Amino acid sequence: MRIIPYKGFAIEVRTFQVRGSGRWTLDLLIGRIGKGRSLRAFSGPDTFPTEQDAVAACCEFGRRIIDGKVRDYSVDDLS
Repeated sequence: MRIIPYKGFAIEVRTFQVRGSGRWTLDLLIGRIGKGRSLRAFSGPDTFPTEQDAVAACCEFGRRIIDGKVRDYSVDDLS
């Protein structure tokens, strides 16, 4: 797993390859750095042709969630 710090949060990438498709998922956890392990899972419907593409997309998606730019997705209440 990869963990990327961003604005006091940790984005934990947990992409995996969908069996039989060769595609990688958009799947991640976000939690506050230095706090308990209060984490929230996020995922999206998009898939990617390589693990590297999926990791980059997960990081960008996580940043957008933290910045409040993804409708109906929030981390404001994470402690």
